[in-house]
Amino acid sequence: MKETKPVVEIARKHREDVIDTLQLRNKERRVLYTLLLILLVTLAYENSAFLYDRLIGAAHPLPELGQRKKAQLKQDMIKPLEKALVDASEDYPQYWARFSQNQKRLTDAAAMLVEDGMAEDALELVKLVVASMNEFSAHPVIKATKKLERLNTEMATIQRILKFKADLEGVAPKPLVFTRDASVADDQSRRNLFEYSLR
Repeated sequence: MKETKPVVEIARKHREDVIDTLQLRNKERRVLYTLLLILLVTLAYENSAFLYDRLIGAAHPLPELGQRKKAQLKQDMIKPLEKALVDASEDYPQYWARFSQNQKRLTDAAAMLVEDGMAEDALELVKLVVASMNEFSAHPVIKATKKLERLNTEMATIQRILKFKADLEGVAPKPLVFTRDASVADDQSRRNLFEYSLR
């Protein structure tokens, strides 16, 4: 007589159980990907200085702790100063030489900013303009107008941003020149007004 083997029942999986298992695996994958992303972001943050140096190079050094980058002259700083200078020149037409010279300096400074390595020279020209116009506005002969006060405000703003001073304390006021030079008068031919002859 043959021995009968015990029948092992296989657990049946319903469709809902299979779907639940797949959803659980998808959730586990999402959690794993999220943890990997957090790990990568943490590593990138911890090694940001090294990565920054490798990607961009030593041409752009990172500012050290407690140090601020020095402010640099920009085009948008020159334009308001130039406009204020042109407006102020309308109130003092007799001093056109000084104003036109300073306008030319500002135009040259704006052109220098476009070129590489000329920012320092452009800043020197702006400093000359500020010193010249500070001397002009502080002169006892000059009566201040609204346009001149606006020019003084623009100059004070640039001095505050770029951190330079044009001190005039203790400096004796120089005489204000009305013309650029007197060479035209010297070039005129000398003649004696008392000589008269018929030719």
